[in-house]
Amino acid sequence: EGASVLKMSKRWFHGLRHIKAFAVVLGALLVLGPGWLNAQGKSSRVVAVGDVHGDFDSFVTLLQEAGILDSRHRWVGRNTTLVQTGDFLDRGPKAREIMDLLMALEKDARKRGGRVVVLLGNHEVMNLIGDLRYVPAEAYASFADQKSEKRRRDAYRAYRKLIELRAKTLHQPSPVWTPDLEKEWMEKHPLGFVEYRKAFGPTGKYARWLKKRPAVAQIGDTIFLHGGIHPTLASLTVKEINKRIKKEIQAFDEYKRYLVQQRLILPFFTLNEMVAAARGEVEIQKPEPVEEPWPAQDPSLHTQILNQFLDVGNWLIMHPDGPLWFRGFATWPKEEGEQHLGSLLEAYGAKHFVVGHTTQLEGIQMRFSGKVFLIDTGMLSSFYKGGQASALEIRNGRFTAIYTDQRKILLDPMSSLPVAGELGTGEELLKGKAVYLAREGSFATPATNTRVWLDPDGKSLPFRTHEQATEFLRTARVVSKRRVGKGINNPLKVLLEKDAIRMHAVFRDVHVERNVMRLGDGSIKLYFRDDAIFECAAYELGKLLGLDNVPPTVERKINKTKGTLQTWIEEAMTLKDFKKNKIQPTNKWRWIMQWQVIHLFDNLIYNEDRNQGNILIDHNEKLWMIDHTRSFRRWKELLHPEKTRYCERNLWQKLKKLDEAVVRERLKDFLHPFEINGLLKRREKLLEHIQNLIAVHGEGGVLFTLR
Repeated sequence: EGASVLKMSKRWFHGLRHIKAFAVVLGALLVLGPGWLNAQGKSSRVVAVGDVHGDFDSFVTLLQEAGILDSRHRWVGRNTTLVQTGDFLDRGPKAREIMDLLMALEKDARKRGGRVVVLLGNHEVMNLIGDLRYVPAEAYASFADQKSEKRRRDAYRAYRKLIELRAKTLHQPSPVWTPDLEKEWMEKHPLGFVEYRKAFGPTGKYARWLKKRPAVAQIGDTIFLHGGIHPTLASLTVKEINKRIKKEIQAFDEYKRYLVQQRLILPFFTLNEMVAAARGEVEIQKPEPVEEPWPAQDPSLHTQILNQFLDVGNWLIMHPDGPLWFRGFATWPKEEGEQHLGSLLEAYGAKHFVVGHTTQLEGIQMRFSGKVFLIDTGMLSSFYKGGQASALEIRNGRFTAIYTDQRKILLDPMSSLPVAGELGTGEELLKGKAVYLAREGSFATPATNTRVWLDPDGKSLPFRTHEQATEFLRTARVVSKRRVGKGINNPLKVLLEKDAIRMHAVFRDVHVERNVMRLGDGSIKLYFRDDAIFECAAYELGKLLGLDNVPPTVERKINKTKGTLQTWIEEAMTLKDFKKNKIQPTNKWRWIMQWQVIHLFDNLIYNEDRNQGNILIDHNEKLWMIDHTRSFRRWKELLHPEKTRYCERNLWQKLKKLDEAVVRERLKDFLHPFEINGLLKRREKLLEHIQNLIAVHGEGGVLFTLR
């Protein structure tokens, strides 16, 4: 029977040698877990996030910006695949919260048609094997409870007992347990330490979850992992790499169990303590009797097992060239990288690698013509000075960097971009090959500069509120006026002055109302009304909706002529001139989103005259809506509902909460009752239209944030 047990043990031991040599994997394949299984499918949208390092708050904010989480941390990303490429542990204070969130999202996303793929980074494996160099005190504290002090005391007594036993076995004197020695031990083992080690131990809650995570995932033509794949490992498939990583972690657990059974270590020992105990045991070459299933009949087996354990630094999970640690993708020179990556991608049948691990403080980096994307941007900015939260969105072959304040397209498969004129309507970007927006996801844009009104010399005016601006329009003296020379009604450009403040404004005085009207293009309009007073209505309605892109407007008489006076936007050009000069907007995302706001507003007011002359573009590339004299028709249907495909979040909330009584009160001096009725009916139609879009594409696929 003893010989049989010894034979079994030798077979097991030789299996460990195979692990070391990265050869045939031992035993049956462990379950890879739902994250890996999901990674084999296809997704129209993938969002990858690199190293989080305990920065729970930034992680959540980023996922909300990417349209994946709502304010309650629930999944709203629909069929998006979220990939986290490891290193969510260590350095930062809220690693436990991050793990709990990821574990919850795996289930929540699956129920809602999405998926979460969490990959192992080097720091996750470090915690699994007890390498705690980067665990902050806050992480231990998050595991502490009312019984932690007792557990720590019990652990200290067990530690003393073990040290005394080892001293007796080795015929060495026992240490003197002074108060200073106890204090030092307690400082190295703060409250929560014992619980932390148990949670990441072989049977701990978080260890069990982590050990089901893969190290590498391939989604479509993109491979995701933490560090990189060294060319010498190219013969291993993605599946084989994952199997070996898992088997090595399993083997480490077995080694640790052996050391505990041999009374060399305690379960809460760190990796350094385990290595020191094993090394000391090898040096004295006096193996203790081995209990089953570690038979003692072969005196050399004990030492060989210890030596194998001491070689953990050369295992795949810890080797500098292993997939969790390799930095070549970030450090290779251009020529060397192009050569290696061409071979690697061909071996894996892929086009791109997405990795973290090596911090890029300047933001997500694309290397080697898009073969590699480096997505660790130092999210934990308290540790990485100048770092920032970021995510990489992959959709329809386009790679876009998402930050909390902007988006940046890194790689687009389209050969050419539309000119500014095509961008002007926003429609060409929503169809055909020029699809800059997709049906899913959430869109955030850079914050604009604070609204600043300018005087004729380009200097800032003191107005900071609507009331200040409109009061000036009502009461300032008219210094001069001249015809603009543009538009059918040819408005006046007026110079105003009051208290040494000068400002330009535009005066419109058109008032036409016909039951039947034939326009210059030959078309006939029923119940036609072209009235300057609609400028006031548009301005007041814009304020109710939280919009700031309709200039302040008041009703006023100039030379006994009744009309409206509107703030002039200095240093601006019309869309027509913008197109004529073939100017490209510097931020296409913001440009498109502003157009979506305009489309919604024009549907609401039934604007029949949104031409290239009544959109102004200022020096910040902000789009201003002017000239609404042919709006606010009585019709109840939407003019162009197909143009409203997305909706700004704040505007959506304002539109839903718009109070009918308030609308009637604010607009009664500018609109006929039947025009207000038409407006309110169109509001209902818009609400229904947007709600239908959300039902199909989800909130994250329709709503965006425009600051």
